[in-house]
Amino acid sequence: MHANVPQFIEMEDKIAFGLTWKQLLWMGGMVACLIILYGFVDRQIFLFVAIPVIAIFAVFSFYRPQGMSFVAFLSFVIQYFARPKKYVWKREYKEESAFVKYLPETQKKKAKPPATLRRIPSQSQLKRIAWILDTKK
Repeated sequence: MHANVPQFIEMEDKIAFGLTWKQLLWMGGMVACLIILYGFVDRQIFLFVAIPVIAIFAVFSFYRPQGMSFVAFLSFVIQYFARPKKYVWKREYKEESAFVKYLPETQKKKAKPPATLRRIPSQSQLKRIAWILDTKK
């Protein structure tokens, strides 16, 4: 038995004028804000204030950074700056090696040298040493 699988389930349905219901709500909110603003201020002031209001509502309804709505993106930005940062790895400097190169010459002489690391021979060198020890008794 075959079943039809719906396609494009991530895309929202267009309702009117090629807009989704969320976009229509944002546009309706913009119109309501502009009507209220028009009633309270003069026409010259209205023109200067209406342009940023239209831009803000257009961003909230149409701009989709990284495939998500601007409201979700803005909430993630706020959460990023509000939460404390967790560092998984933080480099720890040893006093001998980190600060010796920035000390004056008189203090460099007094500072003890950093511990030297012993060099571990490679596998081929170990085989060669073992062969030398086995053959020369």
